[in-house]
Amino acid sequence: MRFSLSFLLCGLFFLSGCASRTIGATTSPEQVEPPEVSANPECITFSKSVYPDDAINAHAVYRTFLRSNDLEAAFPHWQRAYELAPAADGKRSFHYTDGVRFYKDFFYKSQDEDEKKGFVEKVRELYEAGLHCYPGEYHLYGMYAFDLYYSFRAYASDAEIYDLFKKTLDHDGERTGAFVLNPFTDLLISRFKAGEIPVEETRRYVDLIRRTLAYGLTSSNEIDNFKVVESYVPARLEELETVEDFFPPSYYKEKYMAEYERDSANCEVVQTVYSRLRWGKVDEADPAVQWLGVRMATDCRIEETFTMAQQALDALQAGRYRDAVKGFEDAAAETDDIERKARYNLLIAKIQYAHLKSYASARTYALKAAKLKPNWGEPYILIGKLYASSGPLCGPGRGWDSQVVTWVAIDKWQYAKSVDPAVSDEANKLIGQYAGFMPSVEDVFQRNLQEGQSYTVGCWIQETTRIRASK
Repeated sequence: MRFSLSFLLCGLFFLSGCASRTIGATTSPEQVEPPEVSANPECITFSKSVYPDDAINAHAVYRTFLRSNDLEAAFPHWQRAYELAPAADGKRSFHYTDGVRFYKDFFYKSQDEDEKKGFVEKVRELYEAGLHCYPGEYHLYGMYAFDLYYSFRAYASDAEIYDLFKKTLDHDGERTGAFVLNPFTDLLISRFKAGEIPVEETRRYVDLIRRTLAYGLTSSNEIDNFKVVESYVPARLEELETVEDFFPPSYYKEKYMAEYERDSANCEVVQTVYSRLRWGKVDEADPAVQWLGVRMATDCRIEETFTMAQQALDALQAGRYRDAVKGFEDAAAETDDIERKARYNLLIAKIQYAHLKSYASARTYALKAAKLKPNWGEPYILIGKLYASSGPLCGPGRGWDSQVVTWVAIDKWQYAKSVDPAVSDEANKLIGQYAGFMPSVEDVFQRNLQEGQSYTVGCWIQETTRIRASK
């Protein structure tokens, strides 16, 4: 059936040359020796090929099979097309990128490590050859980096992947494709935190990432893809707020005053915004800081009779977060009042979560608070928020790895209201808000899992839960 289809396509599209030369029988990858890609390939096109008709016919056949996702049938025809005219028509690099698709498929199906390494090398050779013949297609650098990041991470260094992404970003600027931003943002932040990238370079790319996202959400032809990016990138970039002086004061004022305007009656918001402006070194004479200071001293005033705790509160409000943590630790150690100890530990947990972005530490202090004061729901409300906020840390912002965190988050909120009716309203609100973000029935089924089964959420969370699907 496939062989006759090949000749039918040949007859329909490229009549000349079909009768005198065969295109090649359909065989499995194991039966065909993969073509060797030269380190310096000649960029031969259809028009320059020794057998131009064969090259065009093979191209037409393999592309037809690819459209129906029949990679097995397409592969030998791609081999022939690539052998005769690796650069295709001289305008598009798809002989190289389609070749990558085949070898990625072989890689995922293989169980032999040496064989897998060979497939990775083929992918590398194809990208290098494509870049040699199509030096103006800078998106190929991004595609190369993307595949190394998501498919072959164990076979490449983060530095290599980062540098490939940079070539795309440096050339395409704010018109860079959406597929680049999530992995590049992850590498940028992790390498900066590891001291492998200087602060000025990091700032430059953070600014470019933000401009690219803004452009993509309003002016590009892939807005839906940029909406996926929006669920990941801003949350990851927030981690850099923990680095003193990384962002200018204007950044903090613009971002946090917008939060204040959305919920100005909420004293917790007032306290957070005032603290963030102070941390961001917005001028104390600025009208926004002055007004928030008045709010803090009047209707949002916090009274603390214990001197050490008051000093910690002062540090918190001034944006000195590490001083605040140390102050509350000292206050908890000095007091014999269990209620105070519990409350101070929960305050530390909230600082670690909201300001220092240290989720594991925040959970540790929240659990200390819960142990000191049994049947208190607030620590578990916070832990649930930690888990629910971990989608961008544990996955790409959407998809399975980012969604499974909702299971453990909902577990914590359900437990919170079961031991403390006082938090039931907040717990129910959060459960209702996040239940829709659980994986779908289809996602569960595709992984050969079933609702109700036990499942361990990895990442920093490492908790066992029960599989549920969104309704």
